[in-house]
Amino acid sequence: VGMQVGESKEFTTVLPADYTNTDLAGKEALYMVTLYKIEVKEVPELDDELAKQVSNSQYETLEDLRKAISDQIEENKKRRINDELRDKVINAVIERSQISIHPLLIQEQAERMLHQLSHLLEQQHMSLDQYLMMVRKTREEYLKDIQPDAEEQVKRELVLDAVVGKEHIEILPEELNGLLQLYAQAGQELGSDAQTRALVVTYLREKATKRLLELTTDPDPDAETTVEENEETAIANAEAAVLAGASGEAGEAGEPVLTDTTNTTDTEAKIVEIEEPVVNPAPLAGETIADVVE
Repeated sequence: VGMQVGESKEFTTVLPADYTNTDLAGKEALYMVTLYKIEVKEVPELDDELAKQVSNSQYETLEDLRKAISDQIEENKKRRINDELRDKVINAVIERSQISIHPLLIQEQAERMLHQLSHLLEQQHMSLDQYLMMVRKTREEYLKDIQPDAEEQVKRELVLDAVVGKEHIEILPEELNGLLQLYAQAGQELGSDAQTRALVVTYLREKATKRLLELTTDPDPDAETTVEENEETAIANAEAAVLAGASGEAGEAGEPVLTDTTNTTDTEAKIVEIEEPVVNPAPLAGETIADVVE
């Protein structure tokens, strides 16, 4: 305090006992300081002009900007709560299900997850080998580490596929066309039947999740979701679920890669049995598979 630009000073101080460098902890240290420049933070006036500036003229007044920020915070909170609810509902069904998984399914899912990571790293101009070097793991070690997550993902997909069949969930032609149009508008043309199948499978799983939520929770009184918003949500979930799969159909950096995640070989046999409700011997009309979630 009180130093002028260009001035130098020396001082000594005792380093704290919990100093990060244990060799220096508790010892007296000599510091030599030179002051090169002084800067002051200038906070702009909180007014309409600032609101227009920070929003690129999207909002004309400070009140409009405040409302937009408040709405965004509320929307983010709702989205987080909804994501947590989705996980709870699906996990509850998984816990009440009997699932037998061939180890090959888990291995292939781990490979897909690794391929997805590689694709995301490309967008950050980093190779998978560079990343593995940073985390000090071999490819085999990394695959082993993500096996539990891969198994959970396989269980999730198998259970949702079972719900699709149990609830007779289908994708209508107009729904598929709407998804393909939204993909095209986003510049993401699907180039193969496998990619289209992967989108269909993921969308069906999304519908299965929504069906479980409908049957196990009360409606959101504030929800005014349009069909287009539902499709956009499905696309977002589809991209997250099937980015860079194991089939190696890699696109350009920054583009999602849809791959066929359906398993059809004999060696990948899967068994999913979801228990029927045991509380009511004769289920009432409208009661379905989701009633296992209490």
